[in-house]
Amino acid sequence: MDWKAINLRRLFIAPAFFFLLVLGIYNQPYYPVTWFDEGLALQGSLNLVNYGQYAMRSAEGFRTLDQPLIANGPGLIIPMAVVFKVFGVGLLQARVVAVVFFIAAAWMFFRISSALYSLPSALISMLLLLSAPDEGFLFYGRQALGNVPALMYFFIGFLFYLALGKTKQAYYAILAGLFFGLALVTKGQYWIFVPVLALAITADYFYYKQIRPTYSILVLAVMLACAALWFGVQYKLVGAENFDAHIAALNSSAEVTILAFRPGRIPGNIWYLIRSGFLFFVVPGLAFSFLESRERTIVGLGRFMLAVFVSVWVMWYCFASVGWTRYMFEAFSSGLVFSGEAFYRFYFFIRKSWNTRGSGLTLRQPSLYASSFFLLAGLAWAGMGLFHQIQDIDVKYDATPEKFAGYITQNIPAGAVIESWEWEIDLLTPDQTYHHPVNRWVDLKTAETQFGEASGETYDPTVYRPEYLIDGPFSKWTGMYAEFLAGGCCVSVVTIENYTLYKINPREE
Repeated sequence: MDWKAINLRRLFIAPAFFFLLVLGIYNQPYYPVTWFDEGLALQGSLNLVNYGQYAMRSAEGFRTLDQPLIANGPGLIIPMAVVFKVFGVGLLQARVVAVVFFIAAAWMFFRISSALYSLPSALISMLLLLSAPDEGFLFYGRQALGNVPALMYFFIGFLFYLALGKTKQAYYAILAGLFFGLALVTKGQYWIFVPVLALAITADYFYYKQIRPTYSILVLAVMLACAALWFGVQYKLVGAENFDAHIAALNSSAEVTILAFRPGRIPGNIWYLIRSGFLFFVVPGLAFSFLESRERTIVGLGRFMLAVFVSVWVMWYCFASVGWTRYMFEAFSSGLVFSGEAFYRFYFFIRKSWNTRGSGLTLRQPSLYASSFFLLAGLAWAGMGLFHQIQDIDVKYDATPEKFAGYITQNIPAGAVIESWEWEIDLLTPDQTYHHPVNRWVDLKTAETQFGEASGETYDPTVYRPEYLIDGPFSKWTGMYAEFLAGGCCVSVVTIENYTLYKINPREE
Protein backbone atom coordinates (compact mmCIF):
# COMPACT_ATOMS: atom_id res chain seq x y z
CA MET A 1 0.00 0.00 0.00
CA ASP A 2 1.31 3.44 -0.96
CA TRP A 3 1.11 5.21 2.44
CA LYS A 4 2.83 8.29 1.06
CA ALA A 5 0.12 8.76 -1.56
CA ILE A 6 -2.60 8.15 1.04
CA ASN A 7 -1.15 10.73 3.44
CA LEU A 8 -0.75 13.22 0.60
CA ARG A 9 -4.37 12.69 -0.37
CA ARG A 10 -5.55 13.25 3.22
CA LEU A 11 -3.46 16.39 3.43
CA PHE A 12 -5.06 17.60 0.21
CA ILE A 13 -8.71 16.93 1.13
CA ALA A 14 -9.37 19.60 3.79
CA PRO A 15 -7.92 22.65 1.98
CA ALA A 16 -9.38 21.43 -1.33
CA PHE A 17 -12.84 21.14 0.22
CA PHE A 18 -12.57 24.62 1.70
CA PHE A 19 -11.36 26.04 -1.62
CA LEU A 20 -14.24 24.46 -3.51
CA LEU A 21 -16.71 25.63 -0.87
CA VAL A 22 -15.50 29.22 -1.22
CA LEU A 23 -15.61 29.01 -5.02
CA GLY A 24 -19.14 27.68 -4.86
CA ILE A 25 -20.73 29.82 -2.14
CA TYR A 26 -18.99 33.21 -2.33
CA ASN A 27 -21.17 36.02 -3.73
CA GLN A 28 -24.20 33.76 -4.05
CA PRO A 29 -26.79 34.13 -5.45
CA TYR A 30 -25.64 37.16 -7.41
CA TYR A 31 -23.14 35.49 -9.71
CA PRO A 32 -23.95 34.12 -12.15
CA VAL A 33 -27.09 36.20 -12.41
CA THR A 34 -30.18 33.98 -12.41
CA TRP A 35 -31.75 33.51 -15.82
CA PHE A 36 -34.50 31.88 -17.89
CA ASP A 37 -33.33 28.24 -17.78
CA GLU A 38 -32.63 28.34 -14.07
CA GLY A 39 -36.08 29.81 -13.53
CA LEU A 40 -37.62 26.84 -15.31
CA ALA A 41 -35.93 24.36 -12.97
CA LEU A 42 -36.78 26.43 -9.89
CA GLN A 43 -40.46 26.46 -10.90
CA GLY A 44 -40.68 22.70 -10.53
CA SER A 45 -39.35 22.68 -6.97
CA LEU A 46 -41.38 25.77 -6.02
CA ASN A 47 -44.67 24.23 -7.16
CA LEU A 48 -43.87 20.83 -5.67
CA VAL A 49 -43.45 22.43 -2.24
CA ASN A 50 -46.22 25.03 -2.37
CA TYR A 51 -48.88 23.11 -4.29
CA GLY A 52 -47.80 19.47 -4.40
CA GLN A 53 -47.61 19.71 -8.20
CA TYR A 54 -44.71 18.52 -10.35
CA ALA A 55 -45.60 21.18 -12.86
CA MET A 56 -45.00 24.63 -14.28
CA ARG A 57 -47.49 27.26 -13.08
CA SER A 58 -49.18 29.92 -15.17
CA ALA A 59 -52.32 32.02 -14.87
CA GLU A 60 -54.42 29.35 -16.58
CA GLY A 61 -53.31 26.65 -14.15
CA PHE A 62 -50.61 24.02 -13.78
CA ARG A 63 -48.77 22.59 -16.78
CA THR A 64 -48.06 19.14 -15.43
CA LEU A 65 -44.68 17.72 -16.42
CA ASP A 66 -44.01 20.48 -18.92
CA GLN A 67 -40.89 19.87 -21.01
CA PRO A 68 -38.57 22.00 -18.81
CA LEU A 69 -39.19 19.56 -15.95
CA ILE A 70 -37.97 16.74 -18.17
CA ALA A 71 -34.91 18.69 -19.32
CA ASN A 72 -33.98 19.15 -15.64
CA GLY A 73 -35.43 16.04 -14.07
CA PRO A 74 -36.20 14.74 -10.58
CA GLY A 75 -32.53 14.26 -9.70
CA LEU A 76 -32.40 18.05 -9.34
CA ILE A 77 -36.01 19.08 -8.74
CA ILE A 78 -36.64 16.81 -5.75
CA PRO A 79 -33.48 17.68 -3.74
CA MET A 80 -34.23 21.39 -4.21
CA ALA A 81 -37.83 20.82 -3.16
CA VAL A 82 -36.66 19.07 0.03
CA VAL A 83 -34.43 22.01 0.89
CA PHE A 84 -37.25 24.47 0.13
CA LYS A 85 -39.53 22.50 2.45
CA VAL A 86 -37.02 22.59 5.31
CA PHE A 87 -35.37 25.99 4.88
CA GLY A 88 -37.94 27.95 2.90
CA VAL A 89 -38.18 28.90 -0.76
CA GLY A 90 -35.41 31.09 -2.12
CA LEU A 91 -32.76 31.40 -4.78
CA LEU A 92 -29.98 31.22 -2.20
CA GLN A 93 -31.31 27.92 -0.86
CA ALA A 94 -31.41 26.52 -4.40
CA ARG A 95 -27.86 27.69 -5.07
CA VAL A 96 -26.66 26.02 -1.86
CA VAL A 97 -28.07 22.74 -3.17
CA ALA A 98 -26.18 23.39 -6.41
CA VAL A 99 -22.95 23.92 -4.48
CA VAL A 100 -23.37 20.58 -2.69
CA PHE A 101 -23.65 18.88 -6.09
CA PHE A 102 -20.69 20.92 -7.31
CA ILE A 103 -18.39 19.80 -4.49
CA ALA A 104 -19.55 16.18 -4.68
CA ALA A 105 -19.06 16.07 -8.45
CA ALA A 106 -15.56 17.54 -8.11
CA TRP A 107 -14.66 14.89 -5.53
CA MET A 108 -16.01 12.09 -7.73
CA PHE A 109 -14.04 13.50 -10.68
CA PHE A 110 -10.87 13.44 -8.60
CA ARG A 111 -11.55 9.87 -7.47
CA ILE A 112 -12.02 8.71 -11.05
CA SER A 113 -8.91 10.44 -12.34
CA SER A 114 -6.88 8.97 -9.47
CA ALA A 115 -8.28 5.49 -10.11
CA LEU A 116 -7.56 5.57 -13.84
CA TYR A 117 -4.15 7.24 -13.52
CA SER A 118 -2.35 8.71 -10.50
CA LEU A 119 -2.63 11.35 -7.79
CA PRO A 120 -0.45 13.92 -9.61
CA SER A 121 -2.45 13.41 -12.79
CA ALA A 122 -5.68 13.84 -10.86
CA LEU A 123 -4.48 17.11 -9.32
CA ILE A 124 -3.65 18.51 -12.76
CA SER A 125 -7.01 17.35 -14.10
CA MET A 126 -8.76 19.10 -11.20
CA LEU A 127 -6.98 22.35 -12.05
CA LEU A 128 -8.12 22.02 -15.64
CA LEU A 129 -11.68 21.14 -14.61
CA LEU A 130 -11.96 24.40 -12.67
CA SER A 131 -10.28 26.41 -15.41
CA ALA A 132 -11.66 25.42 -18.78
CA PRO A 133 -13.79 26.44 -20.48
CA ASP A 134 -14.90 29.81 -19.10
CA GLU A 135 -18.53 28.67 -18.93
CA GLY A 136 -17.72 25.24 -17.60
CA PHE A 137 -17.75 23.27 -14.37
CA LEU A 138 -17.23 26.22 -12.02
CA PHE A 139 -19.73 28.42 -13.86
CA TYR A 140 -22.54 25.84 -14.01
CA GLY A 141 -21.67 24.45 -10.60
CA ARG A 142 -22.90 27.71 -9.04
CA GLN A 143 -26.34 27.47 -10.70
CA ALA A 144 -29.46 25.42 -9.97
CA LEU A 145 -29.38 23.50 -13.25
CA GLY A 146 -29.31 19.78 -13.97
CA ASN A 147 -25.89 19.59 -15.64
CA VAL A 148 -23.66 19.22 -12.58
CA PRO A 149 -26.06 16.98 -10.59
CA ALA A 150 -26.40 14.61 -13.55
CA LEU A 151 -22.62 14.59 -13.97
CA MET A 152 -22.23 13.73 -10.28
CA TYR A 153 -24.65 10.81 -10.60
CA PHE A 154 -22.78 9.60 -13.68
CA PHE A 155 -19.41 9.81 -11.93
CA ILE A 156 -20.71 7.87 -8.92
CA GLY A 157 -22.10 5.21 -11.25
CA PHE A 158 -18.75 5.02 -13.01
CA LEU A 159 -16.90 4.53 -9.71
CA PHE A 160 -19.28 1.74 -8.74
CA TYR A 161 -18.68 0.19 -12.16
CA LEU A 162 -14.92 0.18 -11.49
CA ALA A 163 -15.59 -1.32 -8.04
CA LEU A 164 -17.69 -4.02 -9.70
CA GLY A 165 -14.73 -5.01 -11.87
CA LYS A 166 -12.45 -5.23 -8.83
CA THR A 167 -14.72 -6.94 -6.30
CA LYS A 168 -17.10 -8.95 -8.54
CA GLN A 169 -19.98 -8.14 -6.15
CA ALA A 170 -23.51 -7.97 -7.58
CA TYR A 171 -24.61 -5.04 -5.41
CA TYR A 172 -22.01 -2.84 -7.13
CA ALA A 173 -23.74 -3.66 -10.42
CA ILE A 174 -27.06 -2.53 -8.96
CA LEU A 175 -25.55 0.66 -7.57
CA ALA A 176 -23.76 1.45 -10.84
CA GLY A 177 -26.97 1.00 -12.82
CA LEU A 178 -28.94 3.04 -10.28
CA PHE A 179 -26.67 6.07 -10.49
CA PHE A 180 -26.33 5.82 -14.27
CA GLY A 181 -30.13 5.81 -14.30
CA LEU A 182 -30.30 8.87 -12.05
CA ALA A 183 -28.02 10.70 -14.48
CA LEU A 184 -30.31 9.72 -17.33
CA VAL A 185 -33.53 10.95 -15.71
CA THR A 186 -31.85 14.17 -14.53
CA LYS A 187 -30.54 15.11 -18.00
CA GLY A 188 -32.02 13.26 -20.95
CA GLN A 189 -28.85 13.60 -23.03
CA TYR A 190 -27.41 10.72 -21.02
CA TRP A 191 -29.33 8.39 -23.34
CA ILE A 192 -26.09 8.69 -25.28
CA PHE A 193 -24.53 6.50 -22.60
CA VAL A 194 -26.90 3.57 -23.22
CA PRO A 195 -25.23 2.40 -26.48
CA VAL A 196 -21.82 3.27 -24.99
CA LEU A 197 -22.49 0.99 -22.03
CA ALA A 198 -23.73 -1.73 -24.39
CA LEU A 199 -20.50 -1.39 -26.40
CA ALA A 200 -18.42 -1.58 -23.21
CA ILE A 201 -20.28 -4.73 -22.17
CA THR A 202 -19.58 -6.28 -25.57
CA ALA A 203 -15.91 -5.27 -25.45
CA ASP A 204 -15.61 -6.72 -21.97
CA TYR A 205 -17.20 -10.01 -23.02
CA PHE A 206 -14.91 -10.53 -26.01
CA TYR A 207 -11.72 -8.76 -24.94
CA TYR A 208 -11.33 -7.43 -21.39
CA LYS A 209 -13.11 -10.25 -19.51
CA GLN A 210 -13.24 -8.26 -16.25
CA ILE A 211 -16.93 -8.47 -15.31
CA ARG A 212 -19.28 -11.42 -15.39
CA PRO A 213 -21.75 -10.99 -18.28
CA THR A 214 -24.72 -11.35 -15.92
CA TYR A 215 -23.43 -8.46 -13.80
CA SER A 216 -22.82 -6.32 -16.88
CA ILE A 217 -26.35 -6.94 -18.09
CA LEU A 218 -27.59 -6.13 -14.59
CA VAL A 219 -25.97 -2.69 -14.76
CA LEU A 220 -27.70 -1.95 -18.07
CA ALA A 221 -31.00 -3.41 -16.88
CA VAL A 222 -31.09 -1.30 -13.70
CA MET A 223 -30.24 1.83 -15.68
CA LEU A 224 -33.06 1.16 -18.15
CA ALA A 225 -35.40 0.29 -15.28
CA CYS A 226 -34.80 3.77 -13.84
CA ALA A 227 -35.74 5.27 -17.19
CA ALA A 228 -38.82 3.04 -17.44
CA LEU A 229 -39.87 4.00 -13.91
CA TRP A 230 -39.55 7.68 -14.80
CA PHE A 231 -41.70 7.18 -17.91
CA GLY A 232 -44.21 5.34 -15.73
CA VAL A 233 -44.34 8.27 -13.33
CA GLN A 234 -44.87 10.62 -16.27
CA TYR A 235 -47.71 8.43 -17.53
CA LYS A 236 -49.33 8.49 -14.10
CA LEU A 237 -48.96 12.26 -13.67
CA VAL A 238 -50.28 13.36 -17.06
CA GLY A 239 -52.85 10.56 -17.42
CA ALA A 240 -53.45 8.10 -20.22
CA GLU A 241 -55.52 10.60 -22.21
CA ASN A 242 -52.69 13.17 -22.27
CA PHE A 243 -49.65 10.93 -22.52
CA ASP A 244 -49.48 10.90 -26.34
CA ALA A 245 -49.61 14.70 -26.42
CA HIS A 246 -46.96 14.80 -23.70
CA ILE A 247 -44.60 12.59 -25.71
CA ALA A 248 -45.33 14.62 -28.86
CA ALA A 249 -44.34 17.83 -27.04
CA LEU A 250 -41.09 16.23 -25.87
CA ASN A 251 -40.34 15.07 -29.41
CA SER A 252 -41.07 18.54 -30.75
CA SER A 253 -38.54 20.06 -28.37
CA ALA A 254 -36.01 17.35 -29.17
CA GLU A 255 -36.25 18.13 -32.89
CA VAL A 256 -34.87 21.63 -32.36
CA THR A 257 -32.41 20.94 -29.55
CA ILE A 258 -31.21 17.37 -29.07
CA LEU A 259 -31.89 15.93 -32.54
CA ALA A 260 -31.78 19.07 -34.66
CA PHE A 261 -29.55 17.70 -37.47
CA ARG A 262 -29.04 21.12 -39.08
CA PRO A 263 -25.91 21.04 -41.31
CA GLY A 264 -25.64 24.82 -41.08
CA ARG A 265 -24.90 24.52 -37.36
CA ILE A 266 -21.96 22.13 -37.77
CA PRO A 267 -19.21 24.72 -38.52
CA GLY A 268 -20.22 26.79 -35.49
CA ASN A 269 -20.27 23.72 -33.26
CA ILE A 270 -16.81 22.68 -34.40
CA TRP A 271 -15.55 26.22 -33.94
CA TYR A 272 -16.64 26.02 -30.30
CA LEU A 273 -14.44 22.94 -29.84
CA ILE A 274 -11.51 25.07 -30.99
CA ARG A 275 -12.13 28.32 -29.15
CA SER A 276 -13.18 26.65 -25.89
CA GLY A 277 -9.90 24.75 -25.68
CA PHE A 278 -11.44 21.28 -26.02
CA LEU A 279 -9.07 20.26 -28.81
CA PHE A 280 -6.10 21.51 -26.80
CA PHE A 281 -6.99 20.28 -23.32
CA VAL A 282 -8.99 17.11 -23.93
CA VAL A 283 -8.00 15.53 -27.25
CA PRO A 284 -4.35 14.65 -26.32
CA GLY A 285 -5.48 12.88 -23.16
CA LEU A 286 -8.30 11.23 -25.04
CA ALA A 287 -5.81 9.86 -27.55
CA PHE A 288 -3.63 8.48 -24.73
CA SER A 289 -6.68 6.85 -23.14
CA PHE A 290 -7.61 5.02 -26.33
CA LEU A 291 -4.03 3.80 -26.77
CA GLU A 292 -3.84 2.54 -23.20
CA SER A 293 -7.30 1.03 -23.13
CA ARG A 294 -5.74 -2.04 -24.74
CA GLU A 295 -4.68 -3.08 -21.23
CA ARG A 296 -6.90 -6.01 -20.19
CA THR A 297 -7.76 -4.75 -16.73
CA ILE A 298 -10.75 -3.00 -15.21
CA VAL A 299 -8.77 0.24 -15.51
CA GLY A 300 -8.32 -0.42 -19.24
CA LEU A 301 -12.03 -1.11 -19.58
CA GLY A 302 -12.87 2.04 -17.61
CA ARG A 303 -10.64 4.17 -19.82
CA PHE A 304 -12.20 2.65 -22.92
CA MET A 305 -15.78 3.22 -21.76
CA LEU A 306 -15.21 6.81 -20.65
CA ALA A 307 -13.23 7.68 -23.80
CA VAL A 308 -15.98 6.28 -26.04
CA PHE A 309 -18.59 8.17 -24.04
CA VAL A 310 -16.75 11.46 -24.54
CA SER A 311 -16.18 10.78 -28.25
CA VAL A 312 -19.80 9.86 -28.96
CA TRP A 313 -21.02 12.91 -27.04
CA VAL A 314 -18.77 15.19 -29.10
CA MET A 315 -20.06 13.68 -32.35
CA TRP A 316 -23.63 14.20 -31.18
CA TYR A 317 -22.87 17.81 -30.23
CA CYS A 318 -21.23 18.62 -33.55
CA PHE A 319 -23.62 16.91 -35.94
CA ALA A 320 -26.99 16.56 -34.23
CA SER A 321 -27.47 19.13 -31.45
CA VAL A 322 -28.67 22.71 -31.54
CA GLY A 323 -25.13 23.77 -30.64
CA TRP A 324 -25.66 25.55 -27.36
CA THR A 325 -22.28 25.64 -25.67
CA ARG A 326 -23.61 24.13 -22.43
CA TYR A 327 -24.44 20.98 -24.43
CA MET A 328 -20.70 20.28 -24.50
CA PHE A 329 -20.43 20.51 -20.73
CA GLU A 330 -20.64 16.78 -19.99
CA ALA A 331 -18.12 15.75 -22.65
CA PHE A 332 -15.71 18.52 -21.70
CA SER A 333 -15.86 17.75 -17.99
CA SER A 334 -15.58 13.98 -18.45
CA GLY A 335 -12.81 14.31 -20.99
CA LEU A 336 -10.68 16.34 -18.60
CA VAL A 337 -10.30 13.15 -16.52
CA PHE A 338 -7.65 12.15 -19.09
CA SER A 339 -6.01 15.55 -19.49
CA GLY A 340 -3.93 15.56 -16.32
CA GLU A 341 -2.13 12.40 -17.43
CA ALA A 342 -1.32 13.97 -20.80
CA PHE A 343 0.20 17.04 -19.14
CA TYR A 344 2.06 14.85 -16.65
CA ARG A 345 3.58 12.80 -19.44
CA PHE A 346 4.68 15.83 -21.37
CA TYR A 347 6.37 17.05 -18.19
CA PHE A 348 8.23 13.75 -17.77
CA PHE A 349 9.27 13.76 -21.43
CA ILE A 350 10.72 17.26 -21.06
CA ARG A 351 12.50 16.38 -17.83
CA LYS A 352 13.96 13.21 -19.35
CA SER A 353 15.08 15.13 -22.41
CA TRP A 354 16.86 17.70 -20.26
CA ASN A 355 18.54 14.98 -18.19
CA THR A 356 19.85 13.19 -21.30
CA ARG A 357 20.74 16.21 -23.38
CA GLY A 358 24.45 15.42 -22.92
CA SER A 359 23.97 12.13 -24.77
CA GLY A 360 23.43 13.74 -28.12
CA LEU A 361 19.91 15.08 -27.49
CA THR A 362 19.63 18.78 -28.26
CA LEU A 363 17.03 21.36 -27.48
CA ARG A 364 16.47 21.80 -31.21
CA GLN A 365 14.49 18.60 -31.45
CA PRO A 366 10.97 19.47 -32.65
CA SER A 367 9.32 17.05 -30.23
CA LEU A 368 10.93 18.74 -27.24
CA TYR A 369 9.96 22.20 -28.49
CA ALA A 370 6.41 21.02 -29.12
CA SER A 371 6.11 19.34 -25.72
CA SER A 372 7.48 22.39 -23.92
CA PHE A 373 5.10 24.69 -25.78
CA PHE A 374 2.12 22.43 -25.06
CA LEU A 375 2.91 22.22 -21.36
CA LEU A 376 3.67 25.90 -20.82
CA ALA A 377 0.81 27.14 -22.99
CA GLY A 378 -1.63 24.76 -21.33
CA LEU A 379 -0.66 25.71 -17.79
CA ALA A 380 -0.73 29.41 -18.67
CA TRP A 381 -4.13 29.06 -20.35
CA ALA A 382 -5.52 27.12 -17.39
CA GLY A 383 -4.03 29.49 -14.84
CA MET A 384 -5.45 32.54 -16.57
CA GLY A 385 -8.80 30.80 -16.98
CA LEU A 386 -9.04 30.03 -13.29
CA PHE A 387 -7.87 33.54 -12.36
CA HIS A 388 -10.52 35.18 -14.56
CA GLN A 389 -13.27 32.93 -13.20
CA ILE A 390 -12.30 33.71 -9.60
CA GLN A 391 -12.21 37.39 -10.54
CA ASP A 392 -15.69 37.12 -12.06
CA ILE A 393 -17.02 35.50 -8.88
CA ASP A 394 -15.53 38.32 -6.84
CA VAL A 395 -16.56 41.36 -8.88
CA LYS A 396 -19.54 40.41 -11.06
CA TYR A 397 -22.25 41.08 -8.51
CA ASP A 398 -25.63 41.42 -10.24
CA ALA A 399 -28.80 41.79 -8.16
CA THR A 400 -30.94 43.14 -11.02
CA PRO A 401 -33.57 40.36 -10.89
CA GLU A 402 -33.92 40.81 -7.13
CA LYS A 403 -34.31 44.60 -7.49
CA PHE A 404 -36.90 44.18 -10.23
CA ALA A 405 -38.74 41.55 -8.22
CA GLY A 406 -38.72 43.86 -5.22
CA TYR A 407 -40.40 46.59 -7.25
CA ILE A 408 -43.10 44.17 -8.45
CA THR A 409 -43.80 42.91 -4.92
CA GLN A 410 -44.17 46.44 -3.56
CA ASN A 411 -46.19 47.97 -6.40
CA ILE A 412 -48.24 45.31 -8.20
CA PRO A 413 -51.29 43.67 -6.55
CA ALA A 414 -50.87 39.91 -6.13
CA GLY A 415 -54.06 39.21 -8.09
CA ALA A 416 -53.05 41.22 -11.16
CA VAL A 417 -52.07 39.00 -14.11
CA ILE A 418 -48.59 39.76 -15.44
CA GLU A 419 -47.54 38.52 -18.85
CA SER A 420 -43.90 37.39 -18.67
CA TRP A 421 -41.35 35.08 -20.25
CA GLU A 422 -38.87 35.58 -17.43
CA TRP A 423 -39.42 32.47 -15.33
CA GLU A 424 -36.60 33.42 -12.97
CA ILE A 425 -38.74 36.25 -11.55
CA ASP A 426 -41.42 33.80 -10.35
CA LEU A 427 -39.31 32.39 -7.52
CA LEU A 428 -38.43 35.90 -6.37
CA THR A 429 -42.12 36.97 -6.33
CA PRO A 430 -43.98 33.79 -5.34
CA ASP A 431 -47.25 35.58 -4.49
CA GLN A 432 -47.69 37.21 -7.90
CA THR A 433 -49.82 35.85 -10.76
CA TYR A 434 -48.04 35.33 -14.08
CA HIS A 435 -49.00 34.10 -17.47
CA HIS A 436 -46.15 32.54 -19.44
CA PRO A 437 -46.00 31.50 -23.10
CA VAL A 438 -46.27 27.73 -23.46
CA ASN A 439 -43.11 25.75 -24.17
CA ARG A 440 -44.05 25.41 -27.84
CA TRP A 441 -42.92 29.02 -28.25
CA VAL A 442 -39.51 28.11 -26.86
CA ASP A 443 -39.21 25.57 -29.68
CA LEU A 444 -40.35 28.10 -32.31
CA LYS A 445 -38.00 30.82 -31.09
CA THR A 446 -35.11 28.35 -30.81
CA ALA A 447 -35.59 27.39 -34.46
CA GLU A 448 -35.73 31.07 -35.38
CA THR A 449 -32.71 32.28 -33.41
CA GLN A 450 -30.49 29.24 -33.97
CA PHE A 451 -31.39 28.20 -37.51
CA GLY A 452 -33.10 31.25 -39.01
CA GLU A 453 -36.33 29.28 -39.44
CA ALA A 454 -39.09 31.80 -38.78
CA SER A 455 -42.47 30.19 -38.08
CA GLY A 456 -44.53 33.11 -39.36
CA GLU A 457 -46.72 32.91 -36.25
CA THR A 458 -47.40 35.90 -34.02
CA TYR A 459 -47.80 35.52 -30.30
CA ASP A 460 -50.80 37.22 -28.70
CA PRO A 461 -50.05 38.11 -25.07
CA THR A 462 -53.58 39.37 -24.33
CA VAL A 463 -55.40 36.00 -24.33
CA TYR A 464 -55.44 35.76 -20.52
CA ARG A 465 -56.17 39.49 -20.12
CA PRO A 466 -52.98 40.54 -18.34
CA GLU A 467 -52.78 43.98 -16.76
CA TYR A 468 -48.99 44.18 -16.95
CA LEU A 469 -46.22 42.85 -19.16
CA ILE A 470 -42.55 42.20 -18.41
CA ASP A 471 -40.07 42.49 -21.25
CA GLY A 472 -36.84 41.05 -19.90
CA PRO A 473 -33.56 39.53 -21.10
CA PHE A 474 -35.05 36.40 -22.69
CA SER A 475 -38.09 38.00 -24.33
CA LYS A 476 -35.93 40.86 -25.64
CA TRP A 477 -33.37 38.43 -27.07
CA THR A 478 -36.04 36.39 -28.85
CA GLY A 479 -38.16 39.41 -29.81
CA MET A 480 -41.19 37.69 -28.27
CA TYR A 481 -43.11 40.88 -27.45
CA ALA A 482 -41.43 43.25 -29.92
CA GLU A 483 -44.33 43.41 -32.39
CA PHE A 484 -46.91 43.78 -29.64
CA LEU A 485 -44.98 46.57 -27.93
CA ALA A 486 -44.41 48.37 -31.24
CA GLY A 487 -48.19 48.70 -31.65
CA GLY A 488 -48.58 51.19 -28.81
CA CYS A 489 -50.19 48.63 -26.51
CA CYS A 490 -48.56 49.67 -23.30
CA VAL A 491 -47.11 52.35 -21.11
CA SER A 492 -43.71 51.84 -19.58
CA VAL A 493 -43.87 51.76 -15.78
CA VAL A 494 -40.26 51.13 -14.78
CA THR A 495 -37.00 49.91 -16.25
CA ILE A 496 -34.35 48.30 -14.08
CA GLU A 497 -31.33 47.42 -16.20
CA ASN A 498 -32.55 44.89 -18.79
CA TYR A 499 -36.03 44.38 -17.29
CA THR A 500 -38.91 46.65 -18.27
CA LEU A 501 -42.39 46.56 -16.73
CA TYR A 502 -45.30 47.83 -18.84
CA LYS A 503 -48.91 48.66 -17.98
CA ILE A 504 -51.16 47.30 -20.74
CA ASN A 505 -53.70 49.81 -22.02
CA PRO A 506 -57.31 48.69 -21.34
CA ARG A 507 -58.20 48.87 -25.03
CA GLU A 508 -55.59 46.20 -25.78
CA GLU A 509 -56.98 43.69 -23.28
